[in-house]
Amino acid sequence: MSAALDARFFDAAPPGAHGAGSCVDVSVILPADFRLQSGEKLSKPELRLRLFGPDDGRASVVSGGISSGREVADGAGAKGWWRDVVFPGGPIDTAATRVIGFDFLPNAGETARTITTVDQARALAFALDAAGVSMLSCVSGASYGGMVALAFAEQFPERLEKLCVISAADRPHAAATALRGIQRRIVEFGLKAGDAQAGLSLARQLAMTTYRTPEEFEARFPHRPGVAAGDPYAVCDYLIARGDAYQMSPERYVTLSDSIDRHAVDPRRIRAPALFVAATSDRLVPAADIMRLARAAPNARYAEFSSLYGHDAFLKEPVAVAALLRSFIEKD
Repeated sequence: MSAALDARFFDAAPPGAHGAGSCVDVSVILPADFRLQSGEKLSKPELRLRLFGPDDGRASVVSGGISSGREVADGAGAKGWWRDVVFPGGPIDTAATRVIGFDFLPNAGETARTITTVDQARALAFALDAAGVSMLSCVSGASYGGMVALAFAEQFPERLEKLCVISAADRPHAAATALRGIQRRIVEFGLKAGDAQAGLSLARQLAMTTYRTPEEFEARFPHRPGVAAGDPYAVCDYLIARGDAYQMSPERYVTLSDSIDRHAVDPRRIRAPALFVAATSDRLVPAADIMRLARAAPNARYAEFSSLYGHDAFLKEPVAVAALLRSFIEKD
């Protein structure tokens, strides 16, 4: 362990739940001189990891969208956000692999506002050092987590053997940036108006329309107008419920949304064998952008699959995603 780093380990598994399904949380204090690309210093310079699977297994990192965190698989009484892909015997196998999930910066109450995917990758590298992990068999990421995975592969090519990226490209699409910009302005408007939660809910509602597809909405929600103008339609009720249930501070939401739009990597510097996966219905990260990324990277393979669920396909289509990941990860 590096002398410059402080890591606190604590058991996150329920009593008696040790083995392939157990997990351990690691809280890493980043070095005092750690600075973001913006030049800011973190007021809460800590990164939290959750380690699943055997201590002696080959290490693999998994990361997802901005709302995800270290709970990538079931454990410690929590349902993993990718539990249909990361499980004992799964394509990302917690019975044989030391799977590592982590919480994105910023932490609650953080004062630094501008955090990039490179900052996330650098913080992850420090945390892995603290946890005694020098080499990764694979880094798998989807959505924002895929951007962080790309940044890690660019910044630390000597530290990983394989890279799997789903629904993420080397840079954001301008149309997606436009939509996220509106979401951030809605949040900022809510903060200025004194109703931050309402602003966050509206921003999340708009975001949900970009995560899914018009075809899914058409299939799920009948056209049944309310009694009076302004009454919500069925699709509106769904979006309002999703927005009101969303749990993230407005400030953190703005920082992570902005981080997506600051993302940029050079595909030519992605040296690890890579699998880049697109859902053909994804409007936030078009398949053409991921195909372009794969063509520019020196040692990459491109795959795509069809889905009704757009950008959320990496969560909603575990069978298709699992088959692609298993084939790539298990290939020598």
